[in-house]
Amino acid sequence: MKTPPSTREFFRRIGLKGWRKSAYFTFSSRYPSLRRWLLAQLIQKDKTILSIGCGSGELEADLAKSGRRVAGLDLCYELLARARKRGLKNLVQADALKLPFVPSSFDLVVFPESIGYFPLNEGLPGVARVLKQGGRLLITAYATNFASDDIYKKSTVQDLTGELQLAGFSILDHKLLIVRKSRVIEVSSQDDAEIIYVLARKA
Repeated sequence: MKTPPSTREFFRRIGLKGWRKSAYFTFSSRYPSLRRWLLAQLIQKDKTILSIGCGSGELEADLAKSGRRVAGLDLCYELLARARKRGLKNLVQADALKLPFVPSSFDLVVFPESIGYFPLNEGLPGVARVLKQGGRLLITAYATNFASDDIYKKSTVQDLTGELQLAGFSILDHKLLIVRKSRVIEVSSQDDAEIIYVLARKA
């Protein structure tokens, strides 16, 4: 299955305008506080990283500055062009459901608020294929009460962790978060959360 044309066109329009002139945003692109928080979750072994749905590359640029080798993948050429202007070089235009990488290529795969644009169960086999043995998967996703665009399919933390476990991943951590300009706040209720964070490992 391929990502629907409606999703492709949605991101093409954003890529042409830029996030700042769009009615939408991603937390990982807008908030340096979340990017710093996510970098703090990484370990020394996370040296080669694939970001699926990298968009205009704000998070990926910060990951690269931390000394890691980062590949950014996105469906939208216009967003990738913006990422390239940030100095990112390893950029690939491709579908998240058809990853064009050899097996065991990456220590870490990141979905920066991008998993709601395709069926997760269809994307996870490809992720498992390109991850090294024991490699990790980091997900940020919009919480169920967050007002995202109409295309995005939101899930509960239980749905996300359940699908990951069915696909053979072990859950290392999960948190419910609110993102502010200066900090990231952990909350206990999904009704209060803006972002779901999940970290898993390939078995």
